[in-house]
Amino acid sequence: MSAAQIESLIIQKSKGLPAEMLQEVLDFIEFLKFKKTELRKDSTLSALSELNITSAGHLEEEFLDYKSVYPNE
Repeated sequence: MSAAQIESLIIQKSKGLPAEMLQEVLDFIEFLKFKKTELRKDSTLSALSELNITSAGHLEEEFLDYKSVYPNE
């Protein structure tokens, strides 16, 4: 089932629900989006923590002359 079909089914199934239940559905959707964002952050932090000393040194070298190479206009 495609995402569009699932969205349509959710809308159909939610019709007629009382406001309190619709609020619960909305809260759950917001929780899922938050969870996805947090997982992405955790993944990024994990990748950054795996940088070894050589990689970190290389990155520092890349930014040594940053201000002279990219001066403010």
